[in-house]
Amino acid sequence: MFSILLLLFTVVPALEIYLLFSIGGQIGGLYTLFIVLLTGFTGAYLAKSQGLQILSRIQDDLSKGTVPANEFINGLLVFGGGLLLLTPGFLTDILGITMVFPVTRMMISHFFKAYFERAIKSGNVKFYNYQSGPSQADTHRQVGPDTYEAEFKKK
Repeated sequence: MFSILLLLFTVVPALEIYLLFSIGGQIGGLYTLFIVLLTGFTGAYLAKSQGLQILSRIQDDLSKGTVPANEFINGLLVFGGGLLLLTPGFLTDILGITMVFPVTRMMISHFFKAYFERAIKSGNVKFYNYQSGPSQADTHRQVGPDTYEAEFKKK
C-alpha cells in the first residue's frame, strides 16, 4: 500500500511536471497553458453532462425496483475522470478522458467488474451487511466459517 501511495503522490506529479515543461518547451508555454485550461473546462463539462445522464438512469432503475449496480460503477468512474481532468497534467488528462467518455468507460467498467468478481470468488473481498438495532445479534450467530445459526419469523 505504501508503494502505491508513494507512486501516486511523488512519481506521478513529478512525471506530470516533467511532461508539462517538456511539451511547453516544444510548443510554447502559452499553448501548454491553453491546453491545460481547455482540458479542465472540457472535463468539467463532460463530467457534469455524463454525471447527470447517469443520475437519471439511476433514478429510472430505482423507480423500476432494480439495483443500478452498473450505473454506480459508471458514476464513480465519471467522478474520478472529472477529478483527473481538473488536475493539471497530460497523463491525468488522458486517463480522465478515458474514464469520462462512454465507450472507453464501458471497457474500464468491465475490467473493474471482472476484477471484483475474481476478488470476491477468491475471498479477498468480502461484503458485510449491518442491520440497525440490537436485534441482529439476537437473530443469528456464526457457528462455522460458512454456517450461521438463525431464527426466522414468517410474516
